[in-house]
Amino acid sequence: GQVTAGGNQCGNGKNYENSCYNREHALPKSYFGGINATPMANDAHFVIPTDYYVNNQRGNYLYGETNSTSQVFTNGSKIGISSFPGYSGTVFEPINEFKGDLARMWLYFITRYESQLQNFYNLNVSGSPFDGSTQNGFQQWIINLLLKWHNNDPVSQREIDRNNAVYTFQGNRNPFIDHPEFVALIWKSTLATSDIEKFSLNFYPNPVKNKEVFFKGNTQGVENVKVYD
Repeated sequence: GQVTAGGNQCGNGKNYENSCYNREHALPKSYFGGINATPMANDAHFVIPTDYYVNNQRGNYLYGETNSTSQVFTNGSKIGISSFPGYSGTVFEPINEFKGDLARMWLYFITRYESQLQNFYNLNVSGSPFDGSTQNGFQQWIINLLLKWHNNDPVSQREIDRNNAVYTFQGNRNPFIDHPEFVALIWKSTLATSDIEKFSLNFYPNPVKNKEVFFKGNTQGVENVKVYD
């Protein structure tokens, strides 16, 4: 693309970061049939701008978390061996700012294309994230990861704006941006409590008066809170 139309878009960038950007699938296209598999390949709800070099290094690695890195990029994203329970392969870990965004893109994908998940699974592509079902859609460890990211990185105004923009020309929306609470109604995590990141809530008044308590903090994905004296 021209600089005046949005920047330095390219098909063949340089062998270093910040040379140009390209449009890539948050869920690699090999997992659902390739560039000619429509409408998935053209679905703007999970086709995003990426740094050409970083994306090329990611390849088809699944998203994940790592404490043992082989590459760390300028913005802090990294490649390394998975440290997340349930998977020990190589993963790509984005920065925290985008983890929730990407989680909601992946959850959108298996919701929008639920009727085709069996076909994607039967492609037998190495490293495929699908579990062969239309219930979970992804392997359970991936669901656990996506739920964690969804809860820890709530919907941002940037996501809302992007959802609205895609709707204007594609005609559908990512429901998990409009209604983040839907995620916890559909999927459940199997992580042990010790594996789930702690969250903080502030409550007032303290001490409690007339059994009324008000909370401030990120309660997304929290089903209930109990307060004891």
